[in-house]
Amino acid sequence: MVRMLIYIVLSCSVLITSCIVYYSVQAASQKQLASGEQLQQVHDQTVIRIQKSFEELDHTLKRISNDYAIQRLSEGTVITDSAEDRSLREYADYLLRSERSQFPFVTNMCMSLDALNYNLCTEALTSVPPTDITLPMLRKFDRSLQAREKKEAADGYEVIYTAPLTNRKNVVKGSFQITVALDPLMKDIYGRLPLLRNQIMDSHGVFMYSTLPETDNEMLQKEEGWKTATEPLQWGKFSVVSTKKLELPGAVWFSQIEARQSLETSFAKAFQSTLGMFIVLLLLVCMLSVFVYQHYSARPMKHLRGLMNRAELGDFKAYWVHKSSREWNELGESYNQMLNRLEELIRQVKREESLKKEAEMEALQYQLNPHFLYNTLNTIKWVAKMHRTPQIAEVVTSLVRLLQASLGKKGDFITVREEIELIHAYIDIQAFRYGDKIRMEYDIDPLSEGCLVPRMILQPLLENAIIHGIEPSRQEGVIRIGIRIEAERELLICQVEDNGIGMSMEDKAVESATNGGMRERMSGIGLRHIREKIRLYYGSGYNMNMVSKPSQGTTIRLTLPVHYNEEG
Repeated sequence: MVRMLIYIVLSCSVLITSCIVYYSVQAASQKQLASGEQLQQVHDQTVIRIQKSFEELDHTLKRISNDYAIQRLSEGTVITDSAEDRSLREYADYLLRSERSQFPFVTNMCMSLDALNYNLCTEALTSVPPTDITLPMLRKFDRSLQAREKKEAADGYEVIYTAPLTNRKNVVKGSFQITVALDPLMKDIYGRLPLLRNQIMDSHGVFMYSTLPETDNEMLQKEEGWKTATEPLQWGKFSVVSTKKLELPGAVWFSQIEARQSLETSFAKAFQSTLGMFIVLLLLVCMLSVFVYQHYSARPMKHLRGLMNRAELGDFKAYWVHKSSREWNELGESYNQMLNRLEELIRQVKREESLKKEAEMEALQYQLNPHFLYNTLNTIKWVAKMHRTPQIAEVVTSLVRLLQASLGKKGDFITVREEIELIHAYIDIQAFRYGDKIRMEYDIDPLSEGCLVPRMILQPLLENAIIHGIEPSRQEGVIRIGIRIEAERELLICQVEDNGIGMSMEDKAVESATNGGMRERMSGIGLRHIREKIRLYYGSGYNMNMVSKPSQGTTIRLTLPVHYNEEG
């Protein structure tokens, strides 16, 4: 009982503690970025957004290059300062400003046309002569991304993206120079994620973007493993660092973000406080559980165990009368019913034992009559032999043989050969009464003589043929007995046929309603009993069939399975 209680309390404690820890960690993960795979997933998403932003910018520049007005200006076929030239330049200025407004992180967008030696920037309200504006790297026609030198700390990190301006035949006619401010781009991407560090470096080790002070950046630049790191995830003592490769138009960068690995101190303190309160609460619950268990479970269990011990010793009046909870009362009622049933079974066993003894005594008394008849017949046989009356001796001998068979000393089954010998004994007795009026014909398959059949199963059929068929006809009767084996179906066919008066359909209906259909003679077994015996011994697949017609006789056929005598 104590071990079960301890097991229940410990199981509940482990389960509740696991739930508290799980939900606490879940709450903490909502406040800060989790380490490991979650950090990598966030980093993958941010890298995709940065690459997509530059891809959209490059796609916009290609769309500007394919514009009809820009193509006209880039070919240099328009007369300078003409109305068409001014109109096209105004449209080009509008187009640049319109496309720039689609990118919040673009601070300036410039376009240079080689044919007109013409530069146009969104920072200027109108176009200016080529000699009035000079931009570094303006004539570089390959795509590139380079860091822009910071004039002041407030300017933030900016990069210059240079892309070629081509005509429809893919011939370079100028270039684009886009100033991209990384600070608003990164803030838009990372949002409020609690990162310890967010940095981007090019393939030469130059910082494109960093959230750390310049002094920390210089220390990181001295670390050779930063830009050549191949492990996407690096674990520190208190943080985890994720490194990803950025493949942008004209450059390859490396992005690195760092987040905390352990729980915050405030969360740890809150968790410890919650755990302490839970332990105190758990102790109180355990004490209450012990009291409730003792009152509602231990005491009724002890009382029921005492009642069972009394019942085990033979006191079947040890009933449950204790008042407790509904479950224990139902269990007590079941226990009381068990006692009543057990007592009833004991009385029934005693009653059956008494009836069994009475039946045995009665059977013993009934056994005296056949044995007395058997001994008396033997005495008559020897007296007949002493007085030299052989016919009486033969009849008595045949009767004794039938009486022995009826007593069943050899068991319930005998061979066909033994059954035919009993038929001969029975016919000898009937010949003493009827003389030559009855003639027997036998058609016995030699293979069937060793088969087993129920004891005295043919004698009632023979008796039925004599009494109900031949005797009423008042003429010579012929009884044919045929026994054969049907090998295909493995059946033993036993048939008794007579040439007596037979029966009509109405006679059969009347006979079937009178104690099995036939009078019972010496055998004490009617045709109904033979049919029932076949069913009990062999099942429903075997039966007895009778065919009878008025003035044509009766044929009774038994269908039995083939069983051989193992001793023979």
